[in-house]
Amino acid sequence: MTLSIIVPVYNVEKYLDFCLKTICRQRVDACEIILVDDCSPDRSGIICDEWAARDGRIRVVHCPTNGGLSAARNAGLDIATGDYITFIDSDDYIAPNTLQENMELLRAHREADVLEYPVCVHHGTQRSYRYRPGRNRIEDFAGWVKRKGYVHSYACNKIYRRSLWKNHRFPVGKHFEDSYTIPYLLREAHGILCSNHGLYYYCSREGSISNSLTIKKEEDLLQSTLELWNFINKEVELSEKDRDEMYLTLCNNQIIYLQLGGRHLIPEHKIPLRRALLTRRPKRMYIKAVMKSICGSKYCKMIAGTRKIMKK
Repeated sequence: MTLSIIVPVYNVEKYLDFCLKTICRQRVDACEIILVDDCSPDRSGIICDEWAARDGRIRVVHCPTNGGLSAARNAGLDIATGDYITFIDSDDYIAPNTLQENMELLRAHREADVLEYPVCVHHGTQRSYRYRPGRNRIEDFAGWVKRKGYVHSYACNKIYRRSLWKNHRFPVGKHFEDSYTIPYLLREAHGILCSNHGLYYYCSREGSISNSLTIKKEEDLLQSTLELWNFINKEVELSEKDRDEMYLTLCNNQIIYLQLGGRHLIPEHKIPLRRALLTRRPKRMYIKAVMKSICGSKYCKMIAGTRKIMKK
């Protein structure tokens, strides 16, 4: 079992060395590390070449023009040769033995096409928390949806059978490209192996996509979530509770888009007050469900308007 590790690189000279140290120290017997320099204006490309000169597992691709994260990942996918593929962003890093332990788990469960392992989200900030997908169990796409895996549909923190990518690539020109890609790829997986081994550090950096919202970025995120809402409603039999949970997630993105001056785009989904009151949920989600029941179709606009007033 061989592994291709794809690392898109752009303007990350402050973080790249540490990221590559954590990758190269992984004890994976058969792997290739593909560094895709996306025409970086700083020393990132030079650092890639320096690492390739001292580690024979590293291959470097220098893109002639800057195409963005999706294009860089796609360039890595086009030349990857491993049986499995994983992605690591060059301003993030992984804990020791993360890849070794999870590849061993995949070796023991060859029926799974994807493995998902823990991630520390917003690492380096007060918002930091650890998301753990589960403890060494295999689930299908419906199970992934029911545990709200779509909230963490990152390309990173997963290892994929390479054949899954035959008909999939990341959308060039879109922000939040993971949301447009990963759920549909997981739908084709024969099994999703939830692992409690290792840890991916998803770092929150100044100026990163996750920390610099614009109306275009939030529109892309809302559109991707809306497409997924329509897709899941057709593909998966969900309980009313699960459907409500996903719709409230869709509402969260709609509210932020409205705050930034966007339009109301999502369809109406009714949550009866009785169901909202009697369904057990985390406190914050419970309050949202009750407010949605009371306010109906005005819920998103009301919350967005209130937040605008509070910020003034």
